[in-house]
Amino acid sequence: MALGASLITAPTASAVGGSACTKNVKNHNMMVINVGATAYSGPGTSYSKRKRLEWFDNVYVRCYTVKRGTQWYYGDLPRTSKRGWVNATLLQEI
Repeated sequence: MALGASLITAPTASAVGGSACTKNVKNHNMMVINVGATAYSGPGTSYSKRKRLEWFDNVYVRCYTVKRGTQWYYGDLPRTSKRGWVNATLLQEI
């Protein structure tokens, strides 16, 4: 009897958009307060990068979620028609 091995891999992270939101936020502008902040396609750094943000960029926040103890905001990214997820510690309310 021959024994075969199968390779099991973790699923790759894909874009989740606003479907991962747990609380809606209306009319909420936030400003980037960290050099090199990055927006992702989902709430976490394992998702694909959407856009590198600049210091003082404005992000129009639509909702948020908490994943593994970290709050992530989902919103409209500056100078693009894209939306993405940004770690809350990188943003400040304006």
